[in-house]
Amino acid sequence: MKKGFTLAEVLITLGIIGIIAAMTMPALIENHQKKATAVKLARFYTIMSQAVLRWQSDDGIIPDDFYFEDTSGTYLEKWYRDTIGKYIQTVSLKSTNSIFTVAFNDGSGFDAYTNRYILFIFYCPEYKYCSQTREGNFDGRRGFLFNIYKGKFMTSNIEHQTQTREKLLESCKYGNSDNAEVSSKNRRHACTRLIQIDGWEIKDDYPWRQTMLEK
Repeated sequence: MKKGFTLAEVLITLGIIGIIAAMTMPALIENHQKKATAVKLARFYTIMSQAVLRWQSDDGIIPDDFYFEDTSGTYLEKWYRDTIGKYIQTVSLKSTNSIFTVAFNDGSGFDAYTNRYILFIFYCPEYKYCSQTREGNFDGRRGFLFNIYKGKFMTSNIEHQTQTREKLLESCKYGNSDNAEVSSKNRRHACTRLIQIDGWEIKDDYPWRQTMLEK
């Protein structure tokens, strides 16, 4: 006589499997998102760094003497097309007022603006979040700060380059103090530099969930 499982036993087993899956799937998805974001950040940094160096070499640019002649989005769009954009595969490029926005073929992109001496670049691993950075998308999950200053492409702001990991982590967790327009908790400019010094990894103590903004 063969003994099989009763319907009740099967349902109980499926229920247990469902509970376990519900508990583990969010963590697996989150880990995948973190790894995918870190890979895109590292690739963006490499591509942009090389493009900046090639532009300077080909055009004979002296970094310390360079500044942007205008702050309008249309000027910056033209500047990008004529300079570093020549070395980067760009899907689309548009400008509005003082901002220009770039889209890449991997689904990412960036918004950028300048004060003439520094080009502030807010990289979006998902392009759909670009053009929202001025509304508070500085959160270290949907928007990451880079900049070009004196011919060098770097992560976060200039002052973050010499800060300790402890200080960067604190700033990444609690945001900046320059919260004139949006809440400081949404302005996490130090997060990009933190990921960089961690070897382009998003570590377990990185405030990934804390930086998620609901729209």
